[in-house]
Amino acid sequence: MYIEELEVGQQFKLEPVKVVEEDVINFAKKYDPQRIHMDPEYAKKGMFKGIIASGYQTIGLVWAKWIEAGILGDEIIAGTGVDKIRWLKPVYPNDTLIGEVEVKNIQPSSRGGRGRATFRFEIGNQRNESVTTFEIDVLLKAKV
Repeated sequence: MYIEELEVGQQFKLEPVKVVEEDVINFAKKYDPQRIHMDPEYAKKGMFKGIIASGYQTIGLVWAKWIEAGILGDEIIAGTGVDKIRWLKPVYPNDTLIGEVEVKNIQPSSRGGRGRATFRFEIGNQRNESVTTFEIDVLLKAKV
């Protein structure tokens, strides 16, 4: 979608994604090597009573569904920032994540040919609990 095709308040629901324990452990080993993400025996003794997905993996899983949805295709020029990341509840193996995205702000460029949009992501689980929220600013092409 081009910048002119977006409207503040517009919402998109993404396809669900299942969290797989093997993927949680492998992601953690490579990108977030904390024991609560990769050592089931250690994690059972902690406050979460089992391993949990890295918050960065949670964002990445839903971000992939956003890109796969094709809502913003070649109109994307660049991401310009991520703000207000909140990890509200733990994400466990076998959880199903559902992303909902809302257009929060649109700013056409005074130079023309592009504009900036802010999208708010809310990631929920199969129990309808909000687990993660964040906002991202994206530079988009205009139709002109």
